[in-house]
Amino acid sequence: MAPTHGSWSHLIKKHLSQGAPEEALLLYIQIRCKGIHHYGVIPLLLKACGSLSMLHHGKALHAESIKIGVDSDVRIGTSLVSMYSKCRDIVCSRRVFDEMPDRNVVTWNAMIGGYSRNGDMGSASFIFERMPEKTEVTWAEMIDGFARNGDIVAARRLFDCSPHEMRNVVTWTVMIDGYVRIGQLETARQLFEEMPQRNCYSWSSIIAGYCKKGNVKEAREIFDRIPVKNLVNWNSLIAGYAQNGYCEEALEALAKMQAEGFKPDEVTVASALSACAQMGSLDYGKEIQNLINCSNIKPNQFVFNALVDMYAKCGDLHNARMIFERMPQRNVVCWNAMISGLAIHGRSEEALDLFGRMEESSQKPNEVTFLSVLFACAHGGFVKKGLEIFSKMKEEYGLVPGIEHYGCLVDLLGRAGRLNEAYGLIKSMPMKPNDVIWGALLGACRIHLDAEMVECVEKDIEISEFVKDTGDDARYVLLSNIYAASERWEKAEKIRMAMVEKGVRKMPGYSSIMLGSSSSKDAWMY
Repeated sequence: MAPTHGSWSHLIKKHLSQGAPEEALLLYIQIRCKGIHHYGVIPLLLKACGSLSMLHHGKALHAESIKIGVDSDVRIGTSLVSMYSKCRDIVCSRRVFDEMPDRNVVTWNAMIGGYSRNGDMGSASFIFERMPEKTEVTWAEMIDGFARNGDIVAARRLFDCSPHEMRNVVTWTVMIDGYVRIGQLETARQLFEEMPQRNCYSWSSIIAGYCKKGNVKEAREIFDRIPVKNLVNWNSLIAGYAQNGYCEEALEALAKMQAEGFKPDEVTVASALSACAQMGSLDYGKEIQNLINCSNIKPNQFVFNALVDMYAKCGDLHNARMIFERMPQRNVVCWNAMISGLAIHGRSEEALDLFGRMEESSQKPNEVTFLSVLFACAHGGFVKKGLEIFSKMKEEYGLVPGIEHYGCLVDLLGRAGRLNEAYGLIKSMPMKPNDVIWGALLGACRIHLDAEMVECVEKDIEISEFVKDTGDDARYVLLSNIYAASERWEKAEKIRMAMVEKGVRKMPGYSSIMLGSSSSKDAWMY
């Protein structure tokens, strides 16, 4: 039995509800190939185009709605306004809005949302003032728009003057989230405590705010106050733990969440994989991947990125590369994770080859990419290549090198024994060199026994400034060893005496390993 119009619509809705807009659009193409016209699904498909920023397909649907004479339908017109604004074509969005014979409050809200999403709060305010009727959504959209566009004062002014009956839990939450976004946690917390009622997003917003500030303890205290927790709340806590390096706590929270009957989703497993990557725990990472399989979680871009990052950081480059190569799409985060993993584990040539592939792809490298590639050049001894890449960063991609990029280049030149060039680079830097930069040069001086360069460095920095009272003996020991290796015993002794006077002790080296690591099996692949 052939599917009916209603069943087609149901299938498209199902794909959209499951976060698969691409499948929804492909299904519609199949419908059209069969000669079926069903304008009732056009609003749904326009929503899919908006979420994917597929302006071309959205315009095709617009043309089709005109062709079959349904473009005057208020639902389709509203969907077109929303689609065009989400695809950053605010001019077409406004044109559709102006030409609509009938508008409802959802249409007006869509136009306000479009302007605020594109940073034009002046035009959003113009539409807001002329609305014949405003709802709670209208007020929340405007307040959120001002907050997201950096005008927290205007957002609060609008919040304070909003009618009492329009100030619902969403309005409160977007105002709190606005303060959280700019780091004004005290004001956010004060407003949070004044809320007449709270939803899961208001709790999660304040938890995320404290985590962003690094105050994980306060975030946990807020979490423990939640009367009825849901998955959104658990995800906020687990992500906060992972982002702040509390990796064991993140995995413990995941286990407790599951024990309380909550099933993890894509957000949960991406945060858990990040925790595993930071811990270097390959076994835990594989357990998370098994959880993905058993829970029927459909991996999205964030999950795939997290898997590549976890395997790469844990040293399992085979599985990292296998997942990377089979990914349907790759963003800059994924490319960076794979390049960085290869570079960190000494596979410099492979990292450079992959960088070449990235340049040929549609995804352009960013500052993080170049940092990983320069690191690969430094540790692989590719001086000429490293200098070319550093130059390309500025000239071809218009990226501004940071102090970390200069540090990699100093390390690259230093390892190659080109100390004068490294010193000249430091002197020409547009920013003040830090102790890491000088440390890279002094480390190269030790390797190449160049005490004369050390003397040059001393003219630029005072030893007392270079080895600050941080309790860290490494810089003192570095200078002392350089002098001792070059048989400048008097200067070596002077550094040792300075260590004694400042109470700095040379700490013995130590290593740590994770016991019980096993399993060399390949990662499961979809």
